Amino acid sequence: MKKTKKILLATVLVTGCLQAATASAADLRFSGFLNAIGNAHDADQMRYLEAIDDTWGFTNSSFGLNAFAKVDDKLSVATQIIGGGHAGDGVGFDWGFASYKLNDSSIIKFGKIKYAGNMYSETIDVGYVYPWVHAPESIYSENAELFFEAYKGAAYKFTTGDDTEFSLEAYYGAIDGEEEDGSLMAHNRMVGLVVAATNDTGRVQLSYNDSMLSAIDVSGAAPVAIAGVDGMRYTITALGAEGAFGDLQLFAEVAQSELEKSPGDDGLGWYVTLAYNIGEWKPHFTIQEFAKDDKSVEQSSMGLGINKKLGTNAVLKLEVERIDDIIGNGFFADDLLDVTNLPDGSSVNLFNVALNIVF
Repeated sequence: MKKTKKILLATVLVTGCLQAATASAADLRFSGFLNAIGNAHDADQMRYLEAIDDTWGFTNSSFGLNAFAKVDDKLSVATQIIGGGHAGDGVGFDWGFASYKLNDSSIIKFGKIKYAGNMYSETIDVGYVYPWVHAPESIYSENAELFFEAYKGAAYKFTTGDDTEFSLEAYYGAIDGEEEDGSLMAHNRMVGLVVAATNDTGRVQLSYNDSMLSAIDVSGAAPVAIAGVDGMRYTITALGAEGAFGDLQLFAEVAQSELEKSPGDDGLGWYVTLAYNIGEWKPHFTIQEFAKDDKSVEQSSMGLGINKKLGTNAVLKLEVERIDDIIGNGFFADDLLDVTNLPDGSSVNLFNVALNIVF
């Protein structure tokens, strides 16, 4: 029933937007994307990133539709609905916010806003814009807990510069709780700052995010605050860079999380990718690693892929990833309760294919 309601709501939203487009076609624009993603790995009866099984499937595929409306010279609104991906099996409201232009250098945003703290967090759903089938999981996964999808709040962005553009974005908001393994986790009083420099060669970005955790155990008869987590500060610091040097491209990012009074739960993730453009082809190589400070969870990997442009709006991607030195199951989880965990030091091969389209 909930899934049906989500689909009906999404249909109403799209229908309403189409009707508005007919009334004011000059002020309303649509765009969208499709990610047809197939994955499989060779760890029996284990699940990777909570979504990839040991049998071939396209369960990670997703579709999104965006609408942008210019209300007047200063005010605009944008929104996205998504099916699949982090929305699960249904269709749901992903984000939607208004932007108000204060002057040529400053805007404010308010609503449900895409998180800007990582290099690709604002475009994480649009696979066409980055070289990988899925953005490096050492940072861009719920398992790593080093990035967010979106937050409810407000942001101020200042931009200046000519040949090199400098930007500063400050924000305040909160992220609603999501139930995981019998616990309800939320980020309240979230504040952050993102500074970046961009020119024809590439981009460098530094960010800091601070929030107050709300952690409630809802598995019992009555909700109970989780000691040592509830009311603690959670911070994320991230540094990223990308650049193009002729046909050679470099992508790199590192992010660290810190949980107040629990240094063992602090996490560190990083990746480096080299890609090379050969006409419509792009081979690329990635190394990455994630580890908790207490060594309870660790894994590293090397990935090799090749992309082929199909016209101007589509790309076909093939990847093989070798996940090594897995400690504490890494980002794997038992698919069945009676399955033995991965022995420490295990290695697993992951196979990916994707067709990414934008329109």
